[in-house]
Amino acid sequence: MKIYGRVAVGGTFDSFHKGHEALLNEAFKIGRHVIIGITSDDMASKKGHGIEPIDTRRKYVIRWIKEHYPDRSYEIVVINDRYGPALYMEELDAIVVSPETYHVALKLNRERVSMGLKPLEIVRISYVLADDLFPISSRRIRAGEIDRSGRRMLPIRVAIGSTNKSKVKPVIAFLRALFPRASLDITPVKVDSGVPEQPIGDETYLGAYNRAKSALESIGADYGIGIESGIFSHKYLKKCFIVYQVACVYDKYGNASFGTSKGFMLSENMAEEILRGKTLGDIAKRISGRTDINENEGIVGFISKGVVTRYDLSYDAVKAAFIPRLSPEYYKYNFNEYDPYDEK
Repeated sequence: MKIYGRVAVGGTFDSFHKGHEALLNEAFKIGRHVIIGITSDDMASKKGHGIEPIDTRRKYVIRWIKEHYPDRSYEIVVINDRYGPALYMEELDAIVVSPETYHVALKLNRERVSMGLKPLEIVRISYVLADDLFPISSRRIRAGEIDRSGRRMLPIRVAIGSTNKSKVKPVIAFLRALFPRASLDITPVKVDSGVPEQPIGDETYLGAYNRAKSALESIGADYGIGIESGIFSHKYLKKCFIVYQVACVYDKYGNASFGTSKGFMLSENMAEEILRGKTLGDIAKRISGRTDINENEGIVGFISKGVVTRYDLSYDAVKAAFIPRLSPEYYKYNFNEYDPYDEK
């Protein structure tokens, strides 16, 4: 780990929370002397009402430092613009930022270079996530969504873009495992996939996306989840058609993530029926002689004699679709936090 002489870190530090702790902790880990910028009351007011006065915010910062780094060198300065003293401090070496303010640090460096100063090393921490896998933020704490530790205070609202129980049940089961501390408000919603009844190839992803987005928007949920079962052919194996469940998770900030289930191969005759316009559901009913099979184990359950069911595939697809949510800093996600540093 590289150690720097003088390191800057800045923020509003309202409703002091785990995200602030992560910023400060990183700054003290890498800096011999830490310069902490706290936004003024005037600037903080641009974020909205209910923000603590600067004396209170400063008190929480100092209390945390005394508890965790009592013998370290630091200073606190008041920030009145987007960059603060980091813009003109010649002796500054690095700046610690969150994913949300990384773009501000890039602009800061461009300004410093234009003034003949060296660019700063930018150290970006990871998102600090709340129970609901959205970043902890002061705004969310003020709104009563979460507490300072990231515990979800309101139910997580999830809309499932289907009323088919073979999709709904596995989604509910997975969400309960994923969010063990949170209360869940889950609503199955009948929506249009916007693709053919039997999607082929990329239509499957589009159908899952449309279901997730439409379901979320229909009830104003935190998450929308769509699942679509599609047929995929393989370029080098012309008679090989694989069925995958594709899941999309769409959130209230407009971010989408996808995942797929394990796949299984259709017989040549089944694939030919699909290409002639039949659906997997049609084939499942014909070969099983049952009208309820698609709401239960599905064609995969019938072919595998119960070893793998439609429930299993839906569960796996949704589970995979949530993988990016566990490390959102590696994806181009935007959580739309208003940033007064970006005021023109």
